[in-house]
Amino acid sequence: MKVILIGANGRMGKSLQQYFNEQSIVVLPIDIDNRNGLKDLIGDVIVDFSCSDALKENLEFAKSKNIPIVVATTNHSKENLKLMNMYKHYLPIFYAPNMSIQFNLVASFIDKLKLLNGCDFVVEEAHHKHKKDKPSGSAKLLIKKLNNISIKPKVYCVRAGSIVGEHSLKIYDQMENLEIKHTVLDRKVFCVGTLKACEFIIKKQNGLYNMENIIDSL
Repeated sequence: MKVILIGANGRMGKSLQQYFNEQSIVVLPIDIDNRNGLKDLIGDVIVDFSCSDALKENLEFAKSKNIPIVVATTNHSKENLKLMNMYKHYLPIFYAPNMSIQFNLVASFIDKLKLLNGCDFVVEEAHHKHKKDKPSGSAKLLIKKLNNISIKPKVYCVRAGSIVGEHSLKIYDQMENLEIKHTVLDRKVFCVGTLKACEFIIKKQNGLYNMENIIDSL
């Protein structure tokens, strides 16, 4: 498999290059701020770990080359989500704000929590001090899923130190409490999930896919 990696010089891009090299996967790297040479690259799949502002340009490139794309950036606007829904008619797109399989298992469990509507729900998330978006894309996914079952949680965000990623869903009742927590100890977990996304999307027809599609296929 040959991967065009947009955002190769970023924190995740560097980790992904190292992991893919260990798996004997060919990586064609493109820096976040220097796209020279991108138009000449040909690969089996594109991985976008750049920034949300570059989404339209990256989707247009994928469309022009007829190459599936994995969108792993966060902090997307409603306009960007509309863009992905538009471009899904032209190419296979995989989008996930969090590439961890375990985190997405937690997210897939939320639909069952409608049985607890009436309790107090809290979403807490913590990341390193350099992370720009707040709440994180992963926290927004949890919030959206809770909103879909008419639950509006309180949300708390922490930006400190070098925390890779922590997300908690807490449910409080008068007689009992429930906490579901996911903690990332190594950034490599996102690399493993990204590889699964690449292997998944290169076999798919045009459409918009996510981690739940992978979980359902396991």
